[in-house]
Amino acid sequence: MDASPAEPGGRRTRRRGGRPARRPPSPTPFVQEVILAHLHDAVFATDPENRVTFWGPSAERLFGYSAAEAVGRPFGELLPYQMATPSDEASFLATLREGRTWRGSGTVRLRDGSEIWVESAVQPIVEGGQLIGSVSVSRDITAAVEAQRTLVEQERFVNAIIDVAEALVTVLDASGRIIRFNRACERLSGYTYAEVVGRPLWDLLVPESEAAAARAALADLLAGNFPKRFENHWQTRSGELRRLAWSITCLVGADGAVTHVIGTGLDVTDMRRTSDALRGIEAVGRLLTTAGPTDQVLDAVLRQLSGQMGYAFLTLVLREGDHWRLGAQLGYPTLQPYFDPAVGVIGRVIRTGEPAFVTDVSSDPDYHADSPDARSEICVPLRAEGETLGVLDIESTESAPLSENDLRLALAVADRLASALLLGRDQLALRDRARVFAALTEFGRTVNAIHDTGQLWPALVEAVRAVVSCDVVTLTTLDRTTGQYVVRAVVGGSPSMVGSIVQPGEGAAGRAMTSRTLIVIENLPRERYAAWARDRIPHDSLAVAAVPLIREGAVLGAIVVGRADPRAFGPLELEAIALLGAHGALAVANAHLLEEVSELAIHDGLTGLYNRRHFDAALDHMLARWRRQPAGRSLAAIMFDLDHFGAFNRQHGHQAGDEVLRVFAGVLRERVRSSDLVARYGGEEFVVVLEDCGLEDAVAVAESVRSALEGRAVAAPGGALLHATVSAGCAALDRAAPTKEALLRSADVALFMAKRAGRNQVVAV
Repeated sequence: MDASPAEPGGRRTRRRGGRPARRPPSPTPFVQEVILAHLHDAVFATDPENRVTFWGPSAERLFGYSAAEAVGRPFGELLPYQMATPSDEASFLATLREGRTWRGSGTVRLRDGSEIWVESAVQPIVEGGQLIGSVSVSRDITAAVEAQRTLVEQERFVNAIIDVAEALVTVLDASGRIIRFNRACERLSGYTYAEVVGRPLWDLLVPESEAAAARAALADLLAGNFPKRFENHWQTRSGELRRLAWSITCLVGADGAVTHVIGTGLDVTDMRRTSDALRGIEAVGRLLTTAGPTDQVLDAVLRQLSGQMGYAFLTLVLREGDHWRLGAQLGYPTLQPYFDPAVGVIGRVIRTGEPAFVTDVSSDPDYHADSPDARSEICVPLRAEGETLGVLDIESTESAPLSENDLRLALAVADRLASALLLGRDQLALRDRARVFAALTEFGRTVNAIHDTGQLWPALVEAVRAVVSCDVVTLTTLDRTTGQYVVRAVVGGSPSMVGSIVQPGEGAAGRAMTSRTLIVIENLPRERYAAWARDRIPHDSLAVAAVPLIREGAVLGAIVVGRADPRAFGPLELEAIALLGAHGALAVANAHLLEEVSELAIHDGLTGLYNRRHFDAALDHMLARWRRQPAGRSLAAIMFDLDHFGAFNRQHGHQAGDEVLRVFAGVLRERVRSSDLVARYGGEEFVVVLEDCGLEDAVAVAESVRSALEGRAVAAPGGALLHATVSAGCAALDRAAPTKEALLRSADVALFMAKRAGRNQVVAV
């Protein structure tokens, strides 16, 4: 296909002088191969009938099919694909025939039967106005789609909570138009959400006499004076006026400007609370529009109730899984952090879900004294959607006994607080999820930007701590040379743990790698730590989560996260740790891959010796070093050539020949020093350069290599034992002509003489 740009009407753009613009140079096949091998997105091509014509390595990794399985098959048959909308299917071919790139998304079924979401860009290949094929680039967007679905479900859940709340909940935009109006508002006003949405609040519900005050209150909120309390009237559809007490706050945008006004209110027309009770309810009501109830906020609620109502003793107990923990308390010297639901009036309310009013605690057999001054007690459950979320307990002294009015107030407070807890829990969950996913994104960006393993290992464990609150992190990865799993980095423990060997099944890391799944241990005592960690971690017990690093079916290692406090890892944290494993595995795999590429750039792929390109560069450095050394130091070279290697290949096959090359490379490694330069110079030619060695030393080394190969049997693919020999030529660096070319030329001449003399011998010149 002509690469020169085209003008409208099909004319080609030409340079001045009338000659066509030159094509830019194309990447070499090697560059193309490397690029395609390392693309993260899947790349493949199809013909006009949508049969696969090219299937890159990235497509193999994403879809699971090899190129041999994919090429020639219709794409739709190979990977059943469901576009996001039916109209996309109709527009797909039309877009390609028009020569335009098609972009879309949908689901595709992989080779293993699983389905993922992919986002694709398809570039048509058009010649002579005809579509001759296309090139597609696809990426896995499953995580993003699932995250979006989760957010939608969570939003539906929060909406459902708002709709079932007994409190009035309204949300206005910055101009005062209604954008949320829950069912409690519908019941009170007589208007449906569809009737009020988008209309200014004062044009529909606020009496004309109070409209100016409502606008002034909105202006005050927009000026940043929130949260605030406000009372006004609503005029219902029937014309009735209802007095409402509101707690109001605002949401602000990135620029600091108010974007939404959120109000939660109560109809106080029929039953006016006492002024103190009303203040208490309003104080609790503000929780509905806070960022979510924390222990500090709950403590502030109890302080307001105590200050306004004069209660001497207050306790707020919250449900935490199967346990009931102390959320906040006032007036008691100390309370246990967890409550036994089988003990006391609080336990009775937890078990029954019914409020309790004890006018004389001495007469109640369930009463458990936490203060000798208490004389009466009110205990009410915090219930929402049929679930008891906690318990509010009020005790008072003989001088200020509790009354039925206090019970009504406690029930109202409990109702508001239960709604706040439910809303706040979801708000916190959404915020925590957003924070975790932002931290995961930063984690992936950080670790995938580091390609040197020496820098990656410590960076990876530090990045884990930025995502999950923890005290100890260890990273174990596979040593590709030894096949053993090795501790690479540690935070929160002794650095001496680095380098320890992790046996399969040993400790949390070994168990995670063996089971290939996330391992969670809520309480791991020191005696069950791995032996290499037992005396090197300053905590006697840990809550532990260990995730294996798995990439393309291979276990690359494990990340272990430990927490010293008694909190177990929550579901969101465990989800984050699992994702850390996936991100970490990708980073480790990428680092290994880059190491392999670097190795291949300087090593011969068959023998593992240095290749010719690296040999030339290294020899230049050796000669430069030799020139800087005092006179008298020597340098020698040996050229080897496997005897009659072409005939050997023809007689025994190339597999046997390859084995001879590998065996001879092993002999060279055995017989020369690690400081010597050893390379595969050509097909069956090898070269060794010896520093601080003269000609006699070179001859001795060459003879040792020749003799070792002659006496070594090489196993052919069929099992037969074969033998090979080698000829060698030795030369020392001539100080009169101390060049690389002269040294190698002399060694090559000596090699030629050895072959002319009958082969399987060493000659020096």
